[in-house]
Amino acid sequence: MKKLIHEIHKGKNIKKNLLLYRDRVVQTYCEYGVLDLTFGAYTFMEQIVEEQAERAQKEENVIAPVLLALGELAKEDCVYGQVAGAMKKLRQEITDKMNLLTSYADSLICYEYVLNRMELKFLPEEKLTDILYGFEEEQFLLQVKEFLTESKDQSVMQDRVRRLIGQIPVHMTKHKLFEKIGEALTLYQDSDCASLDEFVYMLRTSAMLYKPEKYAGEYAAVEADIKRLQEADYAGLTEEEYKEIVEVLERAAEAVYGLTDFYYSLQKVVNGIYAMSLLFPYVETDSELVREGRSIWKCLAMREYRPEMLIPLEGRIEKCVGTFDYLEPALYEIRDCYKEELGELSLTRFMDDIMKVVNLFSDSLFIDLEHVAGKETADSDYVRQCTERLLQELSLQLSQLSRPVKRAVVGQLLEKMPIIFSNMQELEEYIRVNLFGCQDRAEKAVVMLLLQELMQEEKEWS
Repeated sequence: MKKLIHEIHKGKNIKKNLLLYRDRVVQTYCEYGVLDLTFGAYTFMEQIVEEQAERAQKEENVIAPVLLALGELAKEDCVYGQVAGAMKKLRQEITDKMNLLTSYADSLICYEYVLNRMELKFLPEEKLTDILYGFEEEQFLLQVKEFLTESKDQSVMQDRVRRLIGQIPVHMTKHKLFEKIGEALTLYQDSDCASLDEFVYMLRTSAMLYKPEKYAGEYAAVEADIKRLQEADYAGLTEEEYKEIVEVLERAAEAVYGLTDFYYSLQKVVNGIYAMSLLFPYVETDSELVREGRSIWKCLAMREYRPEMLIPLEGRIEKCVGTFDYLEPALYEIRDCYKEELGELSLTRFMDDIMKVVNLFSDSLFIDLEHVAGKETADSDYVRQCTERLLQELSLQLSQLSRPVKRAVVGQLLEKMPIIFSNMQELEEYIRVNLFGCQDRAEKAVVMLLLQELMQEEKEWS
């Protein structure tokens, strides 16, 4: 295989080697796909029967077509084109629902930010004083600096700075914020448009600007809870009202988490079925592994599952992953460099299918299979248009939000943007002014406790 890829890279015996490569790719991806789909479908079946039976009953309209497709895929005379078409359609439906759930989650994150900072608001003054006296500010600042600089990996350090900034009380004018956003978007000039669009999307979701219309109203209870959070007067909440609003947040978060977990697992199965329906037409004879997979799929499609089913498959996926990782980089070189040869060998359709398979097997379960990124460059006009549109939306949004929620949105935006400090001294000054100088003693105490917990968790995981 190493020799094969080396010769393709050098352009040697290219037609012969492209055919050999195709055969090896089909074999490897088919073996990997059978194992990945089988384990994914089995895990999903356990989940909907043992853990989420009530939710599965409500979502039967999406579970049934997936199990039907899995049953069809188990047949040797399966009409793969029909299965692929059904999974393509269902995959888009699930993606649309996940977009809606993501918008819910982004809103809940902002309201959690607000409520977190009120957590100690109703404590007796002496207890609040005890908490603050437990922190020696200069010592705490030293701990923060050590936390930020202990890793030599710049990306880790930058991520930690952003997380830190996202927690510290926000005191920034609208003009200064917009200036920072404009500078951040300018960094994407002359890169591909898709990268800029993705960054703008991330900022829009953080500011609760992204509101998908598809399937809106389907989760009425969650939407009612979010509306309650939107309408709350956070500045005037009594302790009882605060506790009630926290319960609303927790209930909505639990519902969104459960739905997200369900659709995430379901999409993994859909992607697997879709990928195998694209691969199987290129397989001449079923291997023993494929026959074992079909046998298990048939049982799972009828909602039958037993742990012993998986025993013959244990330990086999690791070998596939190694080969998979070795073959995949060459795919992009072949696609881009040998278009003419692929056409002469009638492999153009094969390459289109296999590129979809690669994306379906990736960790990005909801990736757009039809979108080809990186083809258009973001020139200055495109960056300017994106910036103007975003700032116009954001200006209107901020004008309609209460002060506590507005600060939460700004905090989320700052956490997503490139580092706004040129050196450690600037960061230290930011902490002294915005955290140590915070006039709301309850908020100051909460944030210091949050940062202490964040630093401790990072150390435990690193």
